[in-house]
Amino acid sequence: MELSIGLPDGLLMRLTEGNVLTLFEKDHETVRRTVDCSVLGGAPIVDLVWSHKLSAVIAAVPSLHKLYRWDPYTDVLYEFAGTGESGRRDGKAAQAKFAATVSITEDGNGTLWLIDRDSSSLRCIEIDTDKPDGGPQVCTVVGRRGAGFADGPADVAQLDHPEDLQILYDGSIVIADTGNDAIRHLDPGSRELETVYGGHDADAVEFDDDIRLKRPVRVTVADSELWVEDDNGRHRLELHFV
Repeated sequence: MELSIGLPDGLLMRLTEGNVLTLFEKDHETVRRTVDCSVLGGAPIVDLVWSHKLSAVIAAVPSLHKLYRWDPYTDVLYEFAGTGESGRRDGKAAQAKFAATVSITEDGNGTLWLIDRDSSSLRCIEIDTDKPDGGPQVCTVVGRRGAGFADGPADVAQLDHPEDLQILYDGSIVIADTGNDAIRHLDPGSRELETVYGGHDADAVEFDDDIRLKRPVRVTVADSELWVEDDNGRHRLELHFV
């Protein structure tokens, strides 16, 4: 598995097979440093995001039920959020509980959004830059009632073991709801969750007579188009819902 993210000043951070995390110069070829990941004990990183508010890389490590942090002034990862015990508990980052965080991204306001697969939830981390450490607070947005399939207000809506999310250009969120064979959409303003593609047979929202979503695991936004990867391949969907 290979992941890469752009950092300020044109630098590049790349995660390659074997959990090797490397920082590259502006040419994206010259190695500036290799990050010490020994704190993970071999547990794999599955996603990375640059937090503009924290000026740091945040790494999701689902098997440890924690998030880790790296900033440009260090060569090591250190614990950022999570006790290491699987669960769903909100509050201060260090005391929060996560259950296999598999996807994490940042919106235009600097809030970190993440998918907790095993608690079937969409969560966020709000960062207060007026506090020395950012005072990050974890909040569950969707998934308070456990796994299931329900649209509506975020506090009663349900997901089923989702795997990925993306922020759209309008600030709304799309989710690969793997267990429900669906793509879900959240408007952060209204906090309403809706199914935009797929879903259970009786309520399925179709986009092509020849394609039915089957366990979508990846959503990508490119050139105002939404691409979805699932057991049936890779599909292009129209963003008619924004």
